[in-house]
Amino acid sequence: MELPSSWVDVSKTQLTPLEFKTEAASALEGTSSTIVESSCIDAESVVRQHSGPLGCIAFAVRRPGALSELAAREDKPLDGFGIFGVVKEVVPPESVIDLYTDYFNYPMYKDETQTFYKALGSRKIKITSWNPIKIYRGIRDMNKRLSTKGISGNMKGEGLVQGGVIIFDASGTARFAYREETGSEIPVEDIIAVVRELRKESKEYQSS
Repeated sequence: MELPSSWVDVSKTQLTPLEFKTEAASALEGTSSTIVESSCIDAESVVRQHSGPLGCIAFAVRRPGALSELAAREDKPLDGFGIFGVVKEVVPPESVIDLYTDYFNYPMYKDETQTFYKALGSRKIKITSWNPIKIYRGIRDMNKRLSTKGISGNMKGEGLVQGGVIIFDASGTARFAYREETGSEIPVEDIIAVVRELRKESKEYQSS
């Protein structure tokens, strides 16, 4: 894993913090919205705010992935790293609420300019075959993988632009990025290898 050739600096990007409220809390406050958008802050501050001793991992979301499962593993491979998520939109709101509640219970931000996605190449899902049988099989296999993980196949909203994972070191510098490949699992072992490399760098720096 490394930064793609299309990489652009995301540090000055303005991100909108998303606060999730229960329906009961919203009712008590007299509002109908369960997602509250706060004032924008720059991505550099977001990374610094959520960074652990070793760095920070940002998940640019298209559909729910395996990063939360990785963080929850008993061997704690992501110890020392903070985690936050970025979404392109809050449409429909229930799909973002489901993402946060059921699959990715970490701080979430809206990237209205899609700068994180541009840094990952602004790649869109491509249809490589117009064979209806192949298309059907591809969708069926993807839904099976999601179902195995207990993830719903909600296809609402703008789901064409692919996301990925960006790993920042302790100084807040983007060091590695994984660009999502539709239909493929997040490369868990590659992410763990990057984390180990940054952990090793930190130990070497502290001992020097």
